[in-house]
Amino acid sequence: MYNTLIGVAAGAALILVPRYWAWLRNERMPMPLVRAPADHNGWAAAFGVLGLVLTGLGGAMTITHPLAEAKPYIDTIFGEPALLLGVLLLAAAWRISRTAPAFAPDRLPDTIGPVGVIVFLLGLVMTWCTLAILRFDVISAAPAEEPITGLLHQYPAIENSFFAILYGAAALGCLLFPFAARPDSHRSWQILYWVWTVAGIGFALFSAMNFYTHTGMVVNLTDGSDYRW
Repeated sequence: MYNTLIGVAAGAALILVPRYWAWLRNERMPMPLVRAPADHNGWAAAFGVLGLVLTGLGGAMTITHPLAEAKPYIDTIFGEPALLLGVLLLAAAWRISRTAPAFAPDRLPDTIGPVGVIVFLLGLVMTWCTLAILRFDVISAAPAEEPITGLLHQYPAIENSFFAILYGAAALGCLLFPFAARPDSHRSWQILYWVWTVAGIGFALFSAMNFYTHTGMVVNLTDGSDYRW
């Protein structure tokens, strides 16, 4: 289960993309997180790194079925959206690296219009993933042997609902993407900025924590020790 690095990379992308876009639109950037974003090459490098990680791991997860005996559907819910996001980031990195210093805000619809269709469709995918998580308890609870999240083993709805919120927020941003590209779309742009920010922070922090919790789970399951914390 390497959704750990996939989650961190996807979260980073959801955090960075709207901030780069805010710079292009000359919009105020709440919670900037990135200082003086004035170099296109830096953004291209960041998106390229994230795109490589997501394309590689998302692709491997997509074509490995079933990925895990316990949850054979996990490659569909995690791997396939990550693969598409990774390819989009690679395309963005290539385009940014070949672009003049900045797009004019009124040219954004022409520049990213075709991509908007793909991102919108990714939003539909994420919407149905969200519904699947809610309807079929896809995420459920962590095993009791897993540190931290295993404390909620008796309450599967908590972690399941948490991921449904993250997927739903990411989906909403994707669905708004074509509309937010319009120069006069201030409200849809603001919603996209914040829902992707919230989802990105949630994915990144939770997945980073899983490097600890998944390690503890493997140790507890393999040597019989109880290192739960």
